[in-house]
Parts: sequence; structure tokens; C-alpha cells
Amino acid sequence: MNKLNLIGLLIVSFLIACDEKRPAHLKPIILGDTSMIVSEYDSTYLQNQTADISPAKTKSYERQITEMMVQVDSMKASKKLQNETVTPERIQGFTINFSECTVVFNGMLAHALQTTQDERKLNSVSYLKDGGQLMEMKLKIEGLTDVRVEQRLTTKLVIEVENERIELNDLGKFMTQWYNLAGKDNLFFSVGNNSTGFHTVDYTKIKNGLDRELRKKKKDRKQIEMWMKAIAATKAYTDLPCIVKVVSSQWRIWGMKDGKKVQKLIQFDEL
Repeated sequence: MNKLNLIGLLIVSFLIACDEKRPAHLKPIILGDTSMIVSEYDSTYLQNQTADISPAKTKSYERQITEMMVQVDSMKASKKLQNETVTPERIQGFTINFSECTVVFNGMLAHALQTTQDERKLNSVSYLKDGGQLMEMKLKIEGLTDVRVEQRLTTKLVIEVENERIELNDLGKFMTQWYNLAGKDNLFFSVGNNSTGFHTVDYTKIKNGLDRELRKKKKDRKQIEMWMKAIAATKAYTDLPCIVKVVSSQWRIWGMKDGKKVQKLIQFDEL
């Protein structure tokens, strides 16, 4: 079949198709007729169900996993509070006496960073921890009603090999989001290890950061090779021999006192 015959056949087919009768209840679409435009207003069908494939998705995914694990810890803490009876005598430790309330950190030892710090006149205070834990510990708030407590952590990345630790200072510090703490009768549980995190780093960043720290510490060639061999299979901060070290913790406290809102910020730094 030559080209002219093919074109003729297509034209005939088109004319036959146009001549076919359509059902009486159907009308042709007229350009510019707004009554023929269908718009969807139901938000259920307007949602974007397509996953974001940008690099930022990785960070978002890691954060979602962390949030999920924190919720698991929170539920466990809530269950502990429901199942045990805690007497005031059992909550003993570092005590902060604000003018509106008292906050007790169970088993904590600390001292003020500034000797002139007067808690009774301040809403934000800082301390250096001498003993105890910043995570998985109890704190008691006395003197306030409608109390809510949040906590966040500041971390650094550490490499540990044969009981020696090297902090990767060039990778900086990481601050988590604020986490709501489970509580009952003004007694709250601090977050656990699932709440820690760090910047998204790959093997190259970890290797370069470790190399710089080793050279600062005047390690010889054989020692550097030993450390590099230890991280050969390390692809992220969640892989051994990486350790996420908590270097600081903040608690944010809200409550009511004699009909007035009270907010306090407390920070503890590790030695």
C-alpha cells in the first residue's frame, strides 16, 4: 500500500467515525462551556500520595523512625507510672528552687555554671552535671498545676575502638526536636536512648572527620590505619563503632501558679 492510499483510507475512516450516531442524552463538548468543567473539592481526593524522592526525604525518614521509637518509650514510661506508686521520699536528687515551684531531678548531682545564678529570680538556668543520668530518669515538679514538660538533647558523634574514644568535633553538634514527656501527678520520665540522633553523615564525612582528629592527637601511621580499618564498613552514624554521645539536655516546663502561667527552662551540660 502506497502512501496516498494509506492517507485516503485514514480520511474515510475518520469521516465514518464522525458520522456515527451518538445517544440522544449525550451532548458534544463545547469549548468554553464552564458547565462541562469538573472540579474536585473533597480533600480526601486532593491529597498528594506521591512520595518525595529528593535527598531530604532520607533525613525526614530518619526523623520519623526516631519519633516512632520515642512514642514507644513514652508508652512504656506511661505504663510504669500507672503500675507503680511513687512516694515523695523516692524522688531525691538535685533540687532547683524557683520562686514559683521546685524541680527535683532524681539521682542527679550538679552545680551551677555561674555562682551568681539566682534561681528565684530567673526563668532560665544552667548547670554542669557531676553525677547521675540525663536520660531515663525521673523528675518531680512541685508547686504548679496543669504541668507539661518537654525535653531535647544535644549530641556529638564519637568513634570508640578498644575502649578509646575519639570525638569527631569537626562534624559539629546535633540538637533533637522537643519531646513531650510522659507524666502523672507532676512526676515525669525523661527520654531514653531512642531519642538520640545526629546529622545525616556518610562514610566519607566520618572518615575525614576521624582522620583530622587522629592527626590532631599526633597518632602515628600504624594507629591511623587501625582506626580507619575499624570504620571500613561504617556507612552512617548508626553503624558501629559510632556512638552518639549526649553532651547536653534541656527541659522546658509549663504550668499554672495562682492563675498565672509559669514557664521554666533548665539545662544540664556533661563534663
